[in-house]
Amino acid sequence: MPEKRTRAAIRANAQEATVAITPKPESGRFLAIVLLLIAILLIYFLGVHWWFTARHLEIAGEIESLREQELHFREIAATRKEVEAAHAAVRNYEANNPAFLPETDFDSAAASLNAKVKQIVARHAPAQNPDRCAIVMNQYQRSNEPERFERVLVKLRLRCDLEPFAAILHDLESSSPLLFVDDLQVFRQQGYLTPGSNKIQNYLDIRLDVFGYIRTKPQPEGKEKAL
Repeated sequence: MPEKRTRAAIRANAQEATVAITPKPESGRFLAIVLLLIAILLIYFLGVHWWFTARHLEIAGEIESLREQELHFREIAATRKEVEAAHAAVRNYEANNPAFLPETDFDSAAASLNAKVKQIVARHAPAQNPDRCAIVMNQYQRSNEPERFERVLVKLRLRCDLEPFAAILHDLESSSPLLFVDDLQVFRQQGYLTPGSNKIQNYLDIRLDVFGYIRTKPQPEGKEKAL
């Protein structure tokens, strides 16, 4: 009898353990749903999101950026007439700007500048003795220095008295278009001012550079040309 009771007790305990280990149908169904959701999420992120959704979001961002750029360009295009009017005003101002020589090429500008210098010197030379203020030598050259606008330079050598030369210098520096004086050198000399005369006189030997600018870009040349 005791052995039968023991076997019965063991059998009952085994059945209870089996019942305890076996999951309930409700728990198994919930676990299956959770696993299914996890699998769906993995499939979405690995197979759908990175290949389709993320790309579509990126394209949507690019489209929005392009729309903003288009709006910006439309706003700029709306001011086109105002910009063109401003450019026309600038071009008109530059065309009438007295700071530049009116010629458009170096040779014609140099010839015009040389003629203007001769007129200024002749205007202030003494009427009773023009030899007291005269041009001894003049030549022009291109500048080798890099500049935004092309420089037209005339090198002069004058034989002149101080008073008329002061008036010449004033006219050069106050003229329009603008002219500049550079490398001024003055030497006091003594000699026969008039050829064939035996009278020795004192005079000033003056050397200077006179230059202005034309609107064209410089084309450097290292040679000088005599006028």
